[in-house]
Amino acid sequence: MSVDDNTPVLRGCIKLPLATDELLEVTAKAKDYAIMHGAAMRSKTNFSPDSLNFAPFVLVPSSFPRKEFEKAIALQPIINRLMHNVAHDEEFITTTLAETIKVDEFTANLFNIYRKVLAHGFTQLRSARTGPCREAAAHAEKRRASWPVRWHGQGLGYIRQAAGRHPVHH
Repeated sequence: MSVDDNTPVLRGCIKLPLATDELLEVTAKAKDYAIMHGAAMRSKTNFSPDSLNFAPFVLVPSSFPRKEFEKAIALQPIINRLMHNVAHDEEFITTTLAETIKVDEFTANLFNIYRKVLAHGFTQLRSARTGPCREAAAHAEKRRASWPVRWHGQGLGYIRQAAGRHPVHH
């Protein structure tokens, strides 16, 4: 099946279209799941400290070519090393973010945390090179059917690493 002779199209993961009642039920459950598992955000237009919205997501999974997935898995150690090196380069971080922190409040707040950690040091000792990221990468390598390691929540970990000039693994 293809759009034209040169454009291959992968088969879908589930049979579509879904029945209306099934679609409504799955949509409601997916929204609840997103909120309960941290995929939430506050509205910028109608801000309320008592209200969260689910972050945008795709309800129906998409097929993805295995070869391309395996390329992404092979690149992951290189990306990990790049992120590690950037996190340990105070001059690079400061220079690179100098203009961004003037206009982006979120980045400015993270950068202020980074500065405070640099100024006060940190108390966590260097740990063995183990932890959830390494374990997740090993798990993904074994299964090869899983998506690559997620990076959410790592921002502050990398800030702590940069401040101490040595890795802190969670």
